[in-house]
Amino acid sequence: MSETIVADQVRDDKLLKREAAAIWRDRCSQCHGPAGKLRGVKHQSIAPRQFGTFGMSMGFLFGGDKMRAGIYRRIRDGSIQNGRELMPAFGPELAREQIWALVYHIERF
Repeated sequence: MSETIVADQVRDDKLLKREAAAIWRDRCSQCHGPAGKLRGVKHQSIAPRQFGTFGMSMGFLFGGDKMRAGIYRRIRDGSIQNGRELMPAFGPELAREQIWALVYHIERF
């Protein structure tokens, strides 16, 4: 099944929306803050990227599908800079549907 089909199926799935909110609360908010706007408590030395600013602060040039795909890859693969893990890879722990649900959850910030 293509990623586009999976993403489209996830967008309106109410159960996955609730699950994404729980995943965000339990795994993401420690660094990104509960609403994706504030620095979390786990990594005070790392300023998490702000969401909701046309994709520019996330390091993606465009919004829409390109930005969604970039956020998906970042959640799946994590981020390492200069040998330092800035964000863990959640791909091994989360299903594709869960990652897409997180992407849409992030878009609501």
